[in-house]
Amino acid sequence: SDHPYNNAGASVTESLAFSLATAVEYLRQMESRGISVNDAASRVVFSVSVGPSLFMEIAKLRAARELWAQIIQAAAGNDTAQRMTIHVRTSSANVTGIDPYVNMLRTTGEAFAAVVGGCDSLHVGFFDQAVRQPDQFSRRIARNTQLILRHESHLDRIIDPAGGSYFIESLTNELAQKTW
Repeated sequence: SDHPYNNAGASVTESLAFSLATAVEYLRQMESRGISVNDAASRVVFSVSVGPSLFMEIAKLRAARELWAQIIQAAAGNDTAQRMTIHVRTSSANVTGIDPYVNMLRTTGEAFAAVVGGCDSLHVGFFDQAVRQPDQFSRRIARNTQLILRHESHLDRIIDPAGGSYFIESLTNELAQKTW
């Protein structure tokens, strides 16, 4: 999970590097207990926070997948084990309590970045989480944000929405190199 790093103010490369390093240590520990790299890696789920920088967050998820595949390949893992499963949460580091309704826009942008970046599952934070426990209305807004991205924007029907974009591909490569 990169939530502790992200919410503490780590840069994108720092949070990605720390998360991958932690995952490598988990793999080493499991391997020392007799669990193969293929079995261990195929069961790992990464939990990632996405922040307000749209293109950087898209590139972060794409770079994470590339780097994880390289790590597992170096450990002699098969193609299935090289596939990274990513659960994304919208960031709690940039929500405001002064005007919670602004957080609706923030979480929508972050959720969009997560989907375009290729997340496998998504948790949209409640817009009023900085000031109170979520009520029925805030839960509805969070759920509907996901539904709009799926059913009205049809982002679930596109294999790789950012694929082929020179900017995103370049940013992904740069991020992967800096993280490595």
